[in-house]
Amino acid sequence: MKEKFLSITFVGILFIFFALGIIFKDQKISLLERRYLTTKETLNKDPFTNLDAYLSDQFPFRNTFLSLYSFFDRVILGNKENNNIYKKGKVLIEKNYPLQEKNIEKFSQKINTIAEKYLNKDNRVFYALLPDKSYFLEEKEYQKLDFQKLIKKVEKEIVFPYIDLIPLFQLQDYYNTDIHLKQEAYQKVVEVLAKNYNFSLQNIFWEQQKNNNFYGSSYAKGAYFAKPEELNFYTNAWTEQADVWHLEYGKKKVYDQEELASLDAYNVFLSGPSAYVEINSPNALSEKELILFRDSFGSSLAPLLLPYYKKITLIDLRYTSMDKIEQYLDFNHQDVLFLYSTLLVNKSNLLK
Repeated sequence: MKEKFLSITFVGILFIFFALGIIFKDQKISLLERRYLTTKETLNKDPFTNLDAYLSDQFPFRNTFLSLYSFFDRVILGNKENNNIYKKGKVLIEKNYPLQEKNIEKFSQKINTIAEKYLNKDNRVFYALLPDKSYFLEEKEYQKLDFQKLIKKVEKEIVFPYIDLIPLFQLQDYYNTDIHLKQEAYQKVVEVLAKNYNFSLQNIFWEQQKNNNFYGSSYAKGAYFAKPEELNFYTNAWTEQADVWHLEYGKKKVYDQEELASLDAYNVFLSGPSAYVEINSPNALSEKELILFRDSFGSSLAPLLLPYYKKITLIDLRYTSMDKIEQYLDFNHQDVLFLYSTLLVNKSNLLK
């Protein structure tokens, strides 16, 4: 009797999920996994090849089951991490461990080589590091790299001055579900850069634009239950009037608002990853120019500097080598900043 009851229950559950699969509309994207899903359109093209993927992707309440599995793994089994993501309160934190000394050496060598080969005495040059969120973890509870060792090693090896930005930040300056700093946190960076690069801060009005449905990259990796959060970006006449040109896809805007509906809404800042970007600010308060060697963190800093620099050039060496873009550059009296997250420093094998 018991076996019969279990069999009927199992068949009934399968039937319910089958019926729900028919009733529910296909989902085109999964914010939880940050990818496009297999839909009926794809299935119809090649049913035999795509059937398994379709059934898996369109399984009713799929995201709930993924989050429940993550909850079970973390709370019931007691695992601190899921897919290299820690959860501290409402904040999801990407694991950055262990310390990769060879990668740190490679990072320093890369920057020194660029400075020696391309820069001259007319360039005002600094480098700075932005702490990733794992910096704020308690060492006794989580696997956490030795940040002081990382910083001291970089300071010892890089041949030009270091700007210490790390004390500026707290954990709340970052998105809960993403690795990046909120754009408003970079105002403190602008103040420090003004002192080092000798430009005068102005009382500039910035209009806040809000997106209330942001799920970051850590949300996608960790599969935790998490609420969407605010992603704010700040506009004014300088950001609206600036001309933006990408090496890969031509003319764009400072804030690409179409990206707010994409798999990665953080791409609203300068349209996302790009090897080489030029921003011309025709109404800048000076004739100064800035060359910014950066990772994705620099995308949300650059707009805040448009009132102070007539031209800002952003270079991302994860997507190209200097040999391929030196034809676009003229190192002549520009300010130069190497600005990288400690995530990238510890994984500098990603640099070309």
